[in-house]
Amino acid sequence: MTAVSGSRPAASVERWDARNIAQALLFVVLLLLIAGPLLILVVTSIQPRAAAPLLWGAPTLEHYRDVALRPGTAQLIWNTLAYAGGSVVVAVIIAVVIAFLTERTDMPGRTTVRVLMYSWMAVPALVFGYGWILLINPGRGVLNVALRSVFGLERAPLTPYCMAALIIIAGLSLVPTAYVMLSGLLRNMDPTLEDAAYVSGASRAAIAARITAPLLAPGILSVGIFLGMAMVQSFDLPMIIGLTARIPVLSTRIYTAASPDSGIPNYGLASAFGVCLLVLAMGLMVLYARVTRSSERFRTVTGKGFRPRRIQLKGLQRVMAVGGVVLYFAIMLAPLLILLWASLFPFYRLPAWSELGNVSLDAYRSVLSQPQALRALGNTVLLFLTSATIVVVMACLVSWFAVRGGGTMGRLLDMMSFAPMAIPPVVMAIALLLIFLRTPLHGTIWVLVVGHMTIYLAFAARTMNAALVQIHKELEDAAHVSGASWATGLRRILFPMVWPQIINTWLWVVAHSARDLTFPLLLLTSTNVVAASAIYLRWDFPDLPGAAALSMIVVGGLMLLVIPIQLYVTRRIDGDQ
Repeated sequence: MTAVSGSRPAASVERWDARNIAQALLFVVLLLLIAGPLLILVVTSIQPRAAAPLLWGAPTLEHYRDVALRPGTAQLIWNTLAYAGGSVVVAVIIAVVIAFLTERTDMPGRTTVRVLMYSWMAVPALVFGYGWILLINPGRGVLNVALRSVFGLERAPLTPYCMAALIIIAGLSLVPTAYVMLSGLLRNMDPTLEDAAYVSGASRAAIAARITAPLLAPGILSVGIFLGMAMVQSFDLPMIIGLTARIPVLSTRIYTAASPDSGIPNYGLASAFGVCLLVLAMGLMVLYARVTRSSERFRTVTGKGFRPRRIQLKGLQRVMAVGGVVLYFAIMLAPLLILLWASLFPFYRLPAWSELGNVSLDAYRSVLSQPQALRALGNTVLLFLTSATIVVVMACLVSWFAVRGGGTMGRLLDMMSFAPMAIPPVVMAIALLLIFLRTPLHGTIWVLVVGHMTIYLAFAARTMNAALVQIHKELEDAAHVSGASWATGLRRILFPMVWPQIINTWLWVVAHSARDLTFPLLLLTSTNVVAASAIYLRWDFPDLPGAAALSMIVVGGLMLLVIPIQLYVTRRIDGDQ
């Protein structure tokens, strides 16, 4: 008895020390990832105009005065808000309709829609944007040529180079992300109140207007604000479409200041604009936190003892539902199809049956025979595998300490993990550029890994928080009482129970890391080029067939990775229910 009683405290101390060490390491890593770059950014923004990066002189506010007194600053802010707000409205409206059809009705093909929605996030935004440029370019855009031919128009009716087109294209590309976030709201909403109203004689329209909509409104609003933060910070589409259309936003203004076409970079001005964008994003994050807290009052799910009732679609309703979803996917597929067509010819040709005899794979052979393209593809694989794996491991640990560990350190880690939501990627990229400019890491793929680790941790940690909250801690307590260590409890008990969320989070980071253009373009060198920056450079060269072929290789590779895993996860989850 003496030996047993003496061994128990030692084991407890060992487990406590392991947790403390893990907490301390996480705290240091998060501090370096978040506080360090922000400090460098703020300090650079108050340095004199002629000061070299990290060679600090007397502080000055000249860059902020420049930002405030520039004639186009107000228009810049308006463009940013209009672009972000408009695209979110488009995305949320479409996503709510499709999520309702897949989660609350008996529409056929629901599993296929879910898998396609999640998989579509792997399509890079710049690929989607380039496809739309080929479709509605005023010169030889496919749709414009068709409309002029059919209706005898003298001028092209469509153009991608306006604010409305930019908003619609961005909104369509955002729908899959909005769907993934909104489908859970509809899937987990207890239908008891709706059923009670229906039994009382209320019509479906009245139930939707007076019960369903008010219950969903806080959740939809919080998702909208979250997406608004992302779009305020977005860079890809404003870069490839907005600059040509002369519609600058804050993210592209930061890029042009740090990477001008001519002259030396103005890192001080770029940092000042970055701080302004950071303040705007932080304001949206505070609003998001308040809306999320208020939405707790609208929860109707208190356990798992319910099964949502599906609305039966009949006749015309079913046809319209399926037709609407098919139309959406057809619209999303059109840009990829035109890029596929462009990749099959040495020069761009309008789609026509007569051209099929001239199809060749020369562009693909050319791309795959070039060392730079192969390096870009290899760097892309290394980037998304490394960053996604590290992010998921960190998110699991941070979420455990936040949900299970409690205490001041747990709350602090939770707050620090969410802080990157307020850091626009273009701001973080500028900060990392300044930090690593005179170090051996400058120009390497590992700087991109650090950037993606920081930016994507917030989403991963929030996803894992939601998963861990649903698992009662008594299972881990039982393992600890049986003598299992803290790490063994996580590895053998807890994480196997939330493996679908872990895999989905990993896939989400993989997709967004592979499609990101912000870090690869701002930190671009000849050695750290990845697929997104290589596509951009080929399009800008211009090498349309090469850019289109590389785009198809990237999209096809990501789909081959994402779709099988998503099908496996979906079938396993459906089989466990």
